[in-house]
Amino acid sequence: MVNEKTVIGFYEDVIICGKKIRAKVDSVAGVSSIDYDLAKKLKVGPIIGQAAVVNTSGKTFRPVIMLEVEIAGRVIEAKFNIAVRDKLRYPVLIGKNILRQDFIIDSKKKLKKSDKEIIKNTCETQEMD
Repeated sequence: MVNEKTVIGFYEDVIICGKKIRAKVDSVAGVSSIDYDLAKKLKVGPIIGQAAVVNTSGKTFRPVIMLEVEIAGRVIEAKFNIAVRDKLRYPVLIGKNILRQDFIIDSKKKLKKSDKEIIKNTCETQEMD
């Protein structure tokens, strides 16, 4: 039997630790990422290792955790690295480690209007209780 593909857009509302969070889908990123402040407030962990990340700023090492994330109605357990994303718009990045689990990106797919309960950008993580 062939696995059915799940269609997602460039941006998706995901659920992590019971909180709805706006995430950016990035087919270039090897591993998913979560903002440091958000990870701290959600009390995620434990840290299971480190990942070397190379970008325009050079090579850095980030802590890695396992997280359960709900995306497009599917619950996935995956590795996330913890990064300081306070200068970036989205507190969560969905990378290839999740996309390879039978997800397809449709560039025309739009998000529905969201309610106030969704963390839509990184600066909103500072406002969480």
